[in-house]
Amino acid sequence: MGRGFAGGPAGPLFVLWTSYLSGIMDALIASIPGVRGAQAYLYEGSGGLAVIDPGYTGSFRAVLRFLAEHGRAAQELRWVILTHHHVDHGGTALALCQATGARLALHADDAPYLVPGRPRERMTGWGLIDVIPAGLAQYLMTCAACETTRLYEGDTIAGLRVIHAPGHTPGSICLFAPEESALFLGDVLNNQRGLARPPWTVNYNHRRAQRAPLRLSGLTFERAYFGHGSPLLHDASGLIAGYLGARLHLQ
Repeated sequence: MGRGFAGGPAGPLFVLWTSYLSGIMDALIASIPGVRGAQAYLYEGSGGLAVIDPGYTGSFRAVLRFLAEHGRAAQELRWVILTHHHVDHGGTALALCQATGARLALHADDAPYLVPGRPRERMTGWGLIDVIPAGLAQYLMTCAACETTRLYEGDTIAGLRVIHAPGHTPGSICLFAPEESALFLGDVLNNQRGLARPPWTVNYNHRRAQRAPLRLSGLTFERAYFGHGSPLLHDASGLIAGYLGARLHLQ
């Protein structure tokens, strides 16, 4: 049984694209333009306003600009949630939290990578991390440290359920919005040139990363949002299941 984290009351909703249940506007999912690195998302449901994976260092300005352009105060942001600790997803997380007062959350298994002075991450023996300079590796694979809320499998935060899918990093997660039938996948899968798993060069444990999408088996969702690539807006779980089934058949 997971835990819940209160996010405060939701403010007025603005429209980029919205989901409707019974004719009522219940939640918002928006792609934030101008963010460098991974795709950043704004999510607002019953648990308040959250940003998922705000991107590289300096991208907090794009998030703040986006909020202001749509009539939202920076202080309305309750949560900054990372699907994993890599700098292209969370390099600007600390700055965004400092600018807004939001709290930072990520899986407990990735939280140690935000501790100052941690030795560089080691990937599997053939991983890219083993052949690039330690200083560059430290920059590429970790984001700035700050106090964090540690998430675990089954927790609910800002109305999103945590699904632990380790491999790309020890604490990689997906975030499921059941009321909106939507799933945020981080880097568990990407959709840049069709569905694909992350390459071995960026995985903490490549074998586990290959199995990680199987954690979604049995989950039904209409829409899928990726850290890299275009979203799937219709029958996303069916399309992903078809991809995984085809890959298993080929293997």
